[in-house]
Amino acid sequence: MSLVRFGIIGCGYQTQKNMAPAMAKCEEVKIAGMFDTDVNKAQLIAQQYKSQAYSSVQELLLDDTIDAVYIATPVASHKELCLLSADSGKHILCEKPLAMDVLEHNEIREYCASKNVYLMEGLMYQYHTQHQFVRDMIAKGEIGEPRVFFAWFGFPPFPKTDFRMRKELGGGALLDAGAYVIHAAKWFYGREPLSENMILNYNEAGLDMHGSILMDFGNNQTAQLSFGMDNSYKNSYSIWGTRGEITLVRAFSIPEHHIPVCRIVNQGLVREYQLQPCNHFVEELKDFTRAVFSNERINI
Repeated sequence: MSLVRFGIIGCGYQTQKNMAPAMAKCEEVKIAGMFDTDVNKAQLIAQQYKSQAYSSVQELLLDDTIDAVYIATPVASHKELCLLSADSGKHILCEKPLAMDVLEHNEIREYCASKNVYLMEGLMYQYHTQHQFVRDMIAKGEIGEPRVFFAWFGFPPFPKTDFRMRKELGGGALLDAGAYVIHAAKWFYGREPLSENMILNYNEAGLDMHGSILMDFGNNQTAQLSFGMDNSYKNSYSIWGTRGEITLVRAFSIPEHHIPVCRIVNQGLVREYQLQPCNHFVEELKDFTRAVFSNERINI
């Protein structure tokens, strides 16, 4: 079986808690190396996964045995790292959001296409099998015609030293939690909205801490989205239809052994379904490798 050999750039929480363990469980990939600005951290994690620690990004990218990179660094560094990786012919799995703004986003897309490398933005939640259950229930007519997509993703503040609390590094609620609910609305309806209105609320340092968005998708279908990082924890979405409502209690961030719960309400009748656990990081990696070997080149 062919493998995609990954070089990991950035050995912080997301790599340690989620992606590196998922790579170790995924038969289609192999962790080939690590780089982090904290050299000691990279060496420790490299030892844990029996891979190589590199002294620089350039050294990692020059290694011809590495097929792809996983980029898990602050958002402000994504553009430079993606362009460098594309120059080296490495396929790219980059943590969300891909870029600081739409101009950077388009530049990265176009550059990767010109270098014939596959580019994926890491929104792992969409690979969880619970979302297909929701689609199947809607297709069966369980809630009638979908009218409104509601989504919420919010959590308490990070420490002030966290990059997500620094605007210049790509911090803020919109680029973090907001990326999930916005993507989910477009993904559910399968199209771009006709119009959107957003309210952002800022702290004293000018950092967006929470917000809400109303999207009009036409055909009498809308989305109402809320996100934040000074909230109590909430992580769910609901679709309200002409005959009922369907809700995923935990939609975006869900541990691999957690049993998902889907709730359907029809005219006061409440049904709850306990679904199969799923490691959406592993499933994301499987799709990445499939795309690489299928010669696909864009997935954002």
